[in-house]
Order: sequence, then C-alpha cells, then structure tokens
Amino acid sequence: MRALRYLGPKKLEIEDMKEPVPGEGEALLRVKAVGICGSDVHGYLGLTGRRIPPMTMGHEFSAEVVKPAEGSKLFSSGDKVIVQPINFCGKCENCMNGYTNMCLNKKFFGVLTEDGALAEYLAVPEKLLYKLPDSCEFEDGALAEPYAVGYGAVKKAGDLKGKVVLVIGAGTIGLCILQLVKIREPKMIIVSDLSDKRLETALALGADAVVNPSKVDYLEALAEMTGGKMADISIEAVGVQATANQSIKSLKMAGTSIWVGMSQKEMQINMQDIVVSARSVLGTFNYTHEEFGEVVDILGSGKLDTRSLISARVTLGEAPEYFELLHTSPDDLIKVVVDPSKKEAAVQ
Repeated sequence: MRALRYLGPKKLEIEDMKEPVPGEGEALLRVKAVGICGSDVHGYLGLTGRRIPPMTMGHEFSAEVVKPAEGSKLFSSGDKVIVQPINFCGKCENCMNGYTNMCLNKKFFGVLTEDGALAEYLAVPEKLLYKLPDSCEFEDGALAEPYAVGYGAVKKAGDLKGKVVLVIGAGTIGLCILQLVKIREPKMIIVSDLSDKRLETALALGADAVVNPSKVDYLEALAEMTGGKMADISIEAVGVQATANQSIKSLKMAGTSIWVGMSQKEMQINMQDIVVSARSVLGTFNYTHEEFGEVVDILGSGKLDTRSLISARVTLGEAPEYFELLHTSPDDLIKVVVDPSKKEAAVQ
C-alpha cells in the first residue's frame, strides 16, 4: 500500500509499505478521507516534537471497513465509518471517570510515532469506530474530529441561549466552534481574527459581528457591539499571549473564558483581570469518546456546514504541495481533505 511518510522537517514522501494486519479487536479500514490539521502542518515544519520521523500523520479521518474485527456484531465489510483517533485503554483512573481524552495510556493515531491515516489502509480498534451517518459523505466524516475539539469547548460553556459569545480565532477550530455555538441559540456571536478573509467566512457561517484587532481598538469595538455589556462567554482558539488576554478583558464581570488554543506554552496574564472581576478561565483538551459520538450525531442532523470549510480535495501524491501551501498561504485555505484511495491522474 502507499503511505505519505513524514521523514523530517518539510520532508514528505510517498512510500510503499506492507498492508497492516489487524490485531485482536481491530478492523482493517480503507481510508477514504483525511483532513490535514494545523498540528500536522506544525509537525511537518518540525516545530512541536509531536511528530517523530519516520511516521505517517493523519488523525481526522473516515474510512470503509474492509474486514471487521473477528466476531464483530457491530460492523460488516463495506460499512462507512468515522474514526475517533484517541486510542484509550478504558482501564486507567481517568478512563474509568469518563475522561478518555486524558487516558494515562492513550495512543493517538498520527501523533508522535503512532502511524495515522495518510495511507491507503489502517488497522484500528473497533471500539473507536462510529458509523458514518447516511446523510454524510466521507469528507464530512473527516471533519468530525475538528468539530469534536470545538464541541468539547462549547459543551463546557454550558447554556448559551440568549448570551453574547465571543470566538477568538477564525481558523478551522474557531469556525467549527462558531457553528456549534450557533445551534445553541445565543443572543450574539462575535468572531475575532487578524484575517479579513477568514472573518468573511465567519460572517457567511452565521457570525453576527466580526472584529479585526489589528484595525480597531479591540475593547472599544466590543463595547460598541454589545451596548457596553461585553461578552458573557469567550472561547479562545488561538493560544498566544495577546489573544489569551483579550479573551479575559472582553468579558463582563463573572464571565467565563474557555481556552482551546495552546500555541504558546508560557505567557503573562494580568491576574487582576480575573480576580477583581470574578471571571473564570477553563481549559479544554480534545474530546471524550462519548463527546465524539455526540458530534457524529450532530453531523448527521445536517446542522453543520462542513462543505464551507473544505478548501481543497486532493490525492495522497498531491498532499505534500498542500502541506506547504497551508504553511505559506494560511489565509487561502481552511481545510484540505486528502483521499488516499484515489490515484493521481496519469500524465498524458
């Protein structure tokens, strides 16, 4: 089988590899759609230490079952599935308490040394499979993972009906969060980003207002948009010092900020902005296995606009070019979806 191998910073090559042999409880899958995540791009650049070569990236994916796990009563050959990529043990303290995303023994497909889905075939524990809703295509299923990241944050925000919600960051995760907030009937959704092009997409997906901090006084603009009341909830999906502080300062008293982004490990925060105004800051990381299933159900409901997020559909051989484009021209692309089962067109 063909696989796109990460061999070092900015080095991706197609290699012929042996088709995986499923172990106990595993199904053999033919991969049909894989989203390139921002973290994959950072891994491609060699910036994070979270992709250790040689390995195969890809953790946002959907597939077709080639061979179900032995004795399976849940899946059959030909079934269309979405894969929840956090392989949790189910036995540690965190798993027993429902925090499968915090599993002490977890392996994450396409991360560190665990080969992922940018390959024609992959063997996956059947417990990680969800059936692709009948109303969805494979490319829709590949977006379940970024939506699940956003869903974990939105769920922590609680009841949003009638509230003013600020989403900071209009990349893939921020735009997923926007859509998930929208279906919870807030009073207003404001989206903040430095890219006017991404803000245009946010407006098209249902944002009530947008703000570019590089062009206006940020807090004055928010005050004007909210009649001086500021935001009940902010969801930070960038993860740098400037936006983290914005997420706190933009809140009304006793407001709550949910932090998703983590691009910068350490930063300075004015504690008085939190303590004196009795504001709360909550961190969120990925999603539980149960939450992922809830997102699959939402996808099936048709309430999410997946297609507006997909900027390009490419083959495995075309993928290296798009890794570079996602790095050099991030404003031009939101989500690139790779189909490893599709061959490149022959040169005439």
